[in-house]
Amino acid sequence: MRLRHIPGAAEAVAAHPLVFDEQAALRQKGRWHQAFAADNEAEPAEGLLPLHLEIGMGRGRFLLAAAAADPRINFLGLEKREEIVLQALERIKNKRQPANLRILWLDVCRLPEIFAPGEVEHIYLHFPDPWPKARHAKRRLTAPGFVAVYRAIMAPGGILTLKTDNAPLFAWSQETFAADQWQALRIEESIAQEETGIVSEYEGRYRRQGKPIYLAEWRIK
Repeated sequence: MRLRHIPGAAEAVAAHPLVFDEQAALRQKGRWHQAFAADNEAEPAEGLLPLHLEIGMGRGRFLLAAAAADPRINFLGLEKREEIVLQALERIKNKRQPANLRILWLDVCRLPEIFAPGEVEHIYLHFPDPWPKARHAKRRLTAPGFVAVYRAIMAPGGILTLKTDNAPLFAWSQETFAADQWQALRIEESIAQEETGIVSEYEGRYRRQGKPIYLAEWRIK
């Protein structure tokens, strides 16, 4: 997706209290619950609310709705492009801002540096770039290198959810997670309307276009 440059976007994103840039995120490693404790009244004193991470949150439609629906879960959305983060912040400003939502403004490759082992309980990959050319396979968010990273930062029994409209990526991803010994909980090639009604921008668009939606969920063994 080609983005229009927005003058001042980086400065606005960096100054926002919900946003953690790379340096701020590095300081939170192993204590992400503290990033929510002051605002989220549902956060127990011992800071044990589960942490869910959406990688590639886009304009934040899923993240905002999911956080509003369940204050007993802390949600982090990751996005590296400041123009997109700024649009997500505009969406949040126009809604009732959930206390259990924070944004990571950084590259996905930094995950091992900002999360301690076992810190994340659920990861969402919603319509990631399929990188269809074979020479770009390692860039796919379900490539073996990324799968190993997810295992390293997720809690025992942690779950990863993948949604995509791309059949080849869906099939390839099943192979990569199976090779890393994840347990397949759900593998569905054409899911009906999401039961919760909480969907990302891409899912809403593709459903309107009548495209099939592929869903997989895996658990760490």
